[in-house]
Amino acid sequence: MNAQQYTALIVDDEPNNRENLRRLLVRYCPDIEVLGEAASVSEAIAQCQKLKPEVVFLDIEMPGGNGFKLIEKLSPVSFQVIFVTAYDAYALDAIKCSALDYVLKPIDKDELVKAVRKLGTAQEKQENQ
Repeated sequence: MNAQQYTALIVDDEPNNRENLRRLLVRYCPDIEVLGEAASVSEAIAQCQKLKPEVVFLDIEMPGGNGFKLIEKLSPVSFQVIFVTAYDAYALDAIKCSALDYVLKPIDKDELVKAVRKLGTAQEKQENQ
């Protein structure tokens, strides 16, 4: 199978969480190329505008604004969103903002791989419309 490459941005206020996610993506999701990282909503907005990622792995709770604020400020978003968070209470809100998936921390590698596989499905749907 010829897997498509996707460019990504990791947004999380915790450096250890960003590093862990990056490591998991390198090891289990070779079709993801991480272009950059951001530790806040304002940094993520600048990175999204500069790097134009195809997918953003987005934490929800961060100082100075949450992940939903990022989506709101960049709306309409030009990238897919996979939430990666310790909070399950936001799942419904994530669905409402058309997130591709919702992965709970601590990250289960199989859940992460499943979420990344949805990128191809979403891409195919978009191309067939």
